[in-house]
Amino acid sequence: MSNLETAFYTLALTRVRGVGSVIGKRLIDFFSSAKQVFLADRVKIEQVAGKFVSENIKKFDKWASVEDSLRLSLKLGQNFVCYEEKDRYPALLAKIPDPPLVLFYKGNLEVNALVVAIVGTRKPSSYGIEATRFFSTALSSFGICIASGLAFGLDTVAHKSCVEASGKTYAIFPSSLENIYPYENKKLVDDILRKNGAILSEFPPGTMPSAENFPRRNRIIAGISKAVLIVEAPEKSGALITAYMAIDYDRDVFVVPGSIFSKTSKGTNRLIKEGAFLAETPEDIISRIIPDLGQKQPLNQIGLISPFVNIKRADLTESEEKILSFLSEDISMHIDDIIKKTQIAPQDVISSLVSLEIKGMVVEEVSGYYKKAPSS
Repeated sequence: MSNLETAFYTLALTRVRGVGSVIGKRLIDFFSSAKQVFLADRVKIEQVAGKFVSENIKKFDKWASVEDSLRLSLKLGQNFVCYEEKDRYPALLAKIPDPPLVLFYKGNLEVNALVVAIVGTRKPSSYGIEATRFFSTALSSFGICIASGLAFGLDTVAHKSCVEASGKTYAIFPSSLENIYPYENKKLVDDILRKNGAILSEFPPGTMPSAENFPRRNRIIAGISKAVLIVEAPEKSGALITAYMAIDYDRDVFVVPGSIFSKTSKGTNRLIKEGAFLAETPEDIISRIIPDLGQKQPLNQIGLISPFVNIKRADLTESEEKILSFLSEDISMHIDDIIKKTQIAPQDVISSLVSLEIKGMVVEEVSGYYKKAPSS
């Protein structure tokens, strides 16, 4: 059966009254395909999904609207993959109890990608922004795909940092793919696709973002990921919904610790109380999701992280170049002295040192003292 035919019957199944992701998965698992569900005996369907669903499947007559949706999807340059296509559908997402039966996507969607979700508040602090950049850059440079929801705030920072590190990122939409939300991130979407990432949604063409779509979007973020990192989240936050969904799906949930005085850290600090893993460095995540790497080694000493170790001087910013010129491998320098010698703004020195440390070009010996990393 072709991908188009599979999508035709699967999308039709999603439009049967009473069939959601849970019942749809149950039916496809039992009958082996969406097409076979429609061809099955009424009594057998009733045994699997009940009389109401069985009757609605047998009297389904919206075939033309299904065909119209798929035609429009193709016209818009969208691809689709169905839950029953195990050789194409994201493997981790297929294991949740309520996977999207059809995924519309653009870009490079992989079956077995190692994905970590990074999500957080739409109104982050400068600390939250810097922490998100730090983790997204490090994890993506390591070859981990970063998933997030394209929302303003930390979702956007996570995607952008990944793209800037030439990493792969998945943006999951609360709308159909042609209705980019927020539209201000149109250029970011283009950059994601240009850097071999993907945008994906379970919503067919013509779907606008709405309140009920966001939890459905969040479950995809949680389900497609090996682990979820929450950077900053107030007590009532969509990021917390994603975290609790991830827990339900038996995913690891990591939290960046926040200030006890910050409202944007109330939710994240609560997650830590409830047993989420503390994430102070990217190693905390990597050593958990890929335990055989030798988690006691510093990140920039693990041989597989070639994007850090072999980074070219041309990839450095002007500030990073200047800071490196004042550092040596033998004697460490305090950050205050680096600021004085380079005459670079303190906030730029801090962000540059974080970036250089991620790239494996400087090391922090003790708090506030830096020197060049040993030459390989």
